[in-house]
Amino acid sequence: MLIQRLIFAALIMVTIVSCKKNPDLSRLSSAFVVQTTRDGQANFSSYTTYYISDTIFYVSNAASQDTFIAGPAANAIVGEIKRQMNARGYTFVGRPKRPDILLDAIAIRQVNTGVIWPPGWWWGFPGGPVICDFWGCWPVWNPMPPTTFQYSIGDFIVEFFDVKNAPVTGKLQYVWLAQLSGVLSSTDATNVNRTVTGIQEAFAQSPYIQK
Repeated sequence: MLIQRLIFAALIMVTIVSCKKNPDLSRLSSAFVVQTTRDGQANFSSYTTYYISDTIFYVSNAASQDTFIAGPAANAIVGEIKRQMNARGYTFVGRPKRPDILLDAIAIRQVNTGVIWPPGWWWGFPGGPVICDFWGCWPVWNPMPPTTFQYSIGDFIVEFFDVKNAPVTGKLQYVWLAQLSGVLSSTDATNVNRTVTGIQEAFAQSPYIQK
């Protein structure tokens, strides 16, 4: 089930990105856009305990296989989720205790390659720019070579699953989802800071998450 959800999320990213011919360069340094959704029937005050792994699921088309994020980056991000949950009155429990809420953290990275083709004319002269010397200006007929570039778009997803009522409903139902979408920077520290800020915004958007 988890693999199916990860594949589905990755396919959504591929579909969205494949429709984008060229990157909006103004977005390359922008922060994540934060969106949240909830199950309108869920009673968040009825939950008491929660569990979240200290690792983050990682899906990318740039890696040979799906893997996990661990270490300082995961500690900072998962730590922020725990701080938000604790501040709302919930209590973290470790394995093998059964929590009321199971949280998943998933990072998705989509690496894309684009090509910029120069125009076929320059200042009215076909083929390329002009070269000027003592006798005048002359067009250069060899076209300019294309420029290839890469950019990364990333999503970070946090999911709440209702473990408490799973024996009654017969399924593990998600009751809240936060999606942080944006262009990744070239440094891990910046990406971690953006993710932490996005998590804070997601909880700020969701005052109903309260014991």
